[in-house]
Amino acid sequence: MPECSYIGDINECLDNPCQNGGTCSNSDGSFTCACAGGFTGALCNEVLPNIALGKPAEQSSTFRDYNATYAVDGDNGTEFVVDKWCTHTDFGDTNPWWRVDLQAVYNITSVRILNRGIDKYGDLSYRLQDVTVTVGLTESDVNIPCGFFAGPGTASQLVVIDCPTSPQGRFVKISKTTKALTLCEVVVFGVSV
Repeated sequence: MPECSYIGDINECLDNPCQNGGTCSNSDGSFTCACAGGFTGALCNEVLPNIALGKPAEQSSTFRDYNATYAVDGDNGTEFVVDKWCTHTDFGDTNPWWRVDLQAVYNITSVRILNRGIDKYGDLSYRLQDVTVTVGLTESDVNIPCGFFAGPGTASQLVVIDCPTSPQGRFVKISKTTKALTLCEVVVFGVSV
């Protein structure tokens, strides 16, 4: 009778079962997927909802009537001047910021920023640069790092900032250290705590 020998565990990650940019980790007899921002589920095949949509938003200052709520209205237009689909802080604001209240605590996995497009003033999309995204449990303490975008941005660019540590918070803040912060839409993905 022939002898059987144990070959070892089969690597279930060889066929890359994780979808939508998920990363597979093999274990003895099984595997797990670490999902990219915006996705969840055992195979990263479920889309997370935009938890910032329609939530209260504020910014450090407002240029004309380009208010903070334009970034969470669900409108993905990037024409800044005519349709007023974007937010804009005042030019005298040297440390501009924008913040959304998610109205519940989440582990934040990803923040996506839709940059302004080309308009009658030309291409000013380069202004989206040196942007920091932070998370916090109270509006006065939004300092847990999520990510950074060095930029400069390009016209109508969707900037994806994944939060590698999935920080816990109710508030998400986008800030920069140079004048005029413009955001056309902000999408936040997270998992309920």
